[in-house]
Amino acid sequence: MKIITKLLALPTIAALALAFSSTANSATFGVRVISDDGTPVSGAAVCIGTHGNYKQFGSFFTSTSGDVMVDVPAVPLVVTISKNRFTGLRMAEPARRFNLVKEVRLLEGVPGPRCRADSAMAEADTGLRSPSLKINDVSVVEGIYSVFLKPSVDGSPSHYRLSRNSSFDGSRWQAFDDSIDIDESLLGKKDVYFQVRRYKSAAGAAIEAHSNVVKVDLTGV
Repeated sequence: MKIITKLLALPTIAALALAFSSTANSATFGVRVISDDGTPVSGAAVCIGTHGNYKQFGSFFTSTSGDVMVDVPAVPLVVTISKNRFTGLRMAEPARRFNLVKEVRLLEGVPGPRCRADSAMAEADTGLRSPSLKINDVSVVEGIYSVFLKPSVDGSPSHYRLSRNSSFDGSRWQAFDDSIDIDESLLGKKDVYFQVRRYKSAAGAAIEAHSNVVKVDLTGV
């Protein structure tokens, strides 16, 4: 069986930070599955995990463009890809602390290793991605007794942080809410920096993704 892979660098632009964390503890790993003639293979099952648990970080179906991407911790991975009509494959990936999409060519032939994705959806556009984090807008609302932020965010954040400096030195993550009370020490300040993250842990591994950073003007409150 011939397995052809090609490394594709994700765009190294500011938007990358909006979508996925590339901290020392996690990164984005993805596969783009194509057939022997280079056509994207949709509906291929992809399991991403470890040698002890092939589905530890999830099982997915590729989208119409043949790809799947997911946040993973910086640990060695085992990736299994299969679809009816094609020879399935299983490959080991080293631990990485940078974002990567790997192109994988599936050849027609006898069945090989199988990934049994958890979803019952068949070969439609069912590519399941780790959702990106993006702050679209932040409104400052003055209540009767307090001032609070109303952020518009994509990607289901779990925490937020506010700081007077862009490096967020000394700022701690707090549980995210649709309405965020502003500490009195920040009122009247021109540049207050706001960021959200999505944090989850499973089987002893932590996965963390950060959003873009937005400046909020609080001089009028």
